[in-house]
Amino acid sequence: MFKGVLKYWVISITCGLMAAALCYIYLGEVEERYRPDDLITVVKAAQPIAADEVISRAQLMTEEVPARYAHPNGVREVSEVVGKMSSSYIAAGEEIIKEKLVGEKEKASRLAYSVPLNKRAVAIAVNETAAVSFQLQAGDHVDVMVTMELPAPGSADYTTTTMLLLQDIEILSVGTKVAANNSGGINTLTLAVTPEQAQPLILAGEKGVIRLLLRSPVDDSQYSLPGYTLKRLTQP
Repeated sequence: MFKGVLKYWVISITCGLMAAALCYIYLGEVEERYRPDDLITVVKAAQPIAADEVISRAQLMTEEVPARYAHPNGVREVSEVVGKMSSSYIAAGEEIIKEKLVGEKEKASRLAYSVPLNKRAVAIAVNETAAVSFQLQAGDHVDVMVTMELPAPGSADYTTTTMLLLQDIEILSVGTKVAANNSGGINTLTLAVTPEQAQPLILAGEKGVIRLLLRSPVDDSQYSLPGYTLKRLTQP
């Protein structure tokens, strides 16, 4: 008796599975038939992204939408977003558009976006001679020399010494700072330095005379030089 009932159960289950499979195939065909032929991939925020935040892969998702519903300035590849910084808040599910990522336009309007990670921007006053005839531009790299009075070894006297202070320092911006009395302008450069580099640089600007050496874009050499004094200059 049970064997006969079991047979019908097997037949019923088999028929049910076949019906489900046929239904699945049919629905797939219907979906494909009515599927828009202009679908494109858009990148969206999988979770809220705060302003001024470096975007990770986990914060993103992709979705296919009809082209007419996609933002014309939307990002199409996840790789175009990962590692970039957001310039404003992005809500979960919102399509990522280029205007909400920090680009060259945003860097030009807000200096903080141009400061490399773990570095600080510091401005120094320069004249035409110190700034290589004002031929320096943002993105150039320079070495920093300083000339100042230092105690002579084994003596109470001071001697004028020129030292190589910093090497391979990036210029973030070139600008003019108007003097407080409006009598003229003081040309300035803004450099990207670590906090440790900022200390001697600021001291040199306050107590010495700074001269910048423009580096070739392909030169990454480093030098270790002793201080140069008037005594060395006069030695044969």
